Amino acid sequence: MKRSKFYQFFPPPQFLQMQAVGLGVSDMSLRFVELIEKRNGFVVGRFGERAIPRGVIESGEVKKPADLRAIFSDIKKSHNLEFVSVSLPEEKAYLFELRLPKMKYSDVRGAIELSLEEHVPIKAEEALFDYDIAKETDSSFEISVSVVPRALVDGYLEAFSGSGITPIAFEIEAHSVARSIVPEGDKNTFMIVDFGRTRTGITIVSEGVVRFTSSVLVGGGLLTDAIAKNLKVSYDEAEKIKQEKGISGNGINEDITLAFMSTISIMRDEVNKHQSYWQMHTDDYGKKRPEIQKIYLCGGDSSLPGLVGHLSSGLSSPVELSNVMINVNTLDEYIPEISFNDSLRFATALGLALRRPR
Repeated sequence: MKRSKFYQFFPPPQFLQMQAVGLGVSDMSLRFVELIEKRNGFVVGRFGERAIPRGVIESGEVKKPADLRAIFSDIKKSHNLEFVSVSLPEEKAYLFELRLPKMKYSDVRGAIELSLEEHVPIKAEEALFDYDIAKETDSSFEISVSVVPRALVDGYLEAFSGSGITPIAFEIEAHSVARSIVPEGDKNTFMIVDFGRTRTGITIVSEGVVRFTSSVLVGGGLLTDAIAKNLKVSYDEAEKIKQEKGISGNGINEDITLAFMSTISIMRDEVNKHQSYWQMHTDDYGKKRPEIQKIYLCGGDSSLPGLVGHLSSGLSSPVELSNVMINVNTLDEYIPEISFNDSLRFATALGLALRRPR
């Protein structure tokens, strides 16, 4: 698969060869991971996470760049990060597929740019885009294109300015998550459900390419809020209770159990809806879509006891927790510094750290 270099803000080729730390950013937190290449795979180097105060980032848009810059500057001091690959929220992105006649690889970007406004509601000069050549024949390219508003990226660049950390690439979160979860070279079709604090991301990957993304405003924070309200405890204490009790809520009152079940039911309905749509509708070229072989679960709250079982009920594809280290190392002899449950929160950062220049 031929892949473009994403968002080349800094043109010198040597600069883009710099090894970068993966930095996953969301409305409420950021996580970073460094992967160091060894003979038998990668090992984890520097890693960590920080909370982001409410209002600094809203729905993926940087609202208070000075506050975010302060967080970046603090991370620079404590971990000496230099170059990072950064995630962008899929709720601000547009994804479409395009077929182009066979041409020089160097001409593909220009051809996509000419047809951009036919597919997304953004003027070409106000957009930044990336693409994957999903399939190549003797006469054509089948291309998956991802587009974001330039202003979105400008907000992050403003926050990085003066922090001492340099972003060398930006990538839509769904692509990063897929890179960390889907085994390299596996061309089967999978759904990824990223259960975060404020939202759930749903991604479908087929033939090694992200084909579909969607965000649902349902996250683990709703479960924490229900516990805090009903038990009259702090948010941090409620979070601890949630992690200990899990979805089944043993020992928790009926109101909280109902809130848990309601949230999981919404998630399951959304997963089922997107899976049904994928299976029942043909692709842009009139071909039947391949069946989803497996549903991978990741995200900060994906390891809650009982979640996999409750989410699996009523779905036609098996659900399992992701091994986000699958493309990092074999784990036969290497024990990662990040525990399995914690690693589920680092899927985006790990996927970014796995990016290598092509």
